Amino acid sequence: MQLSSFAVFLSILWFLVYWILGGVFFAVISLMRLGRVRKLRFSCLFSLWVLVIGIGAAFKGIEFSQTQVEKCLVDATNRAQVVTSVFGCGFSGVFGTFLIGAVAVTLGGFLIFAISRTKSRPWIVLEQGEDENEERQEMEEKEEGASKYF
Repeated sequence: MQLSSFAVFLSILWFLVYWILGGVFFAVISLMRLGRVRKLRFSCLFSLWVLVIGIGAAFKGIEFSQTQVEKCLVDATNRAQVVTSVFGCGFSGVFGTFLIGAVAVTLGGFLIFAISRTKSRPWIVLEQGEDENEERQEMEEKEEGASKYF
């Protein structure tokens, strides 16, 4: 029971870390004007993806950590080595799966970002010059695409 409560705590912690840092990362990418994104679709899918990855990373990390600690305890001969092996091997298992989860969040986030792209024009244009610049960019992209193949 004690270990499952730690897994729940770790799941919530990993979810929050992935969600906040991943959200900031993809917000910066969105601001760099790499394309229009349906924000609602992206945020919902990204939140669900991060939740699944956070829970999976926490539980798999604890599972991997338990097997690593058992292997390390076999080699420990005195009390100091036991303490070191429990914390060292346990931490490496949990943190390793956290990093694997971070890579999964990033790759999945780019996939969700691609799924959430839209070519439709926004309903509200805040600046008049912004609309004209976007039209000019679209025309240049069409001309570049046409000249590429002909």
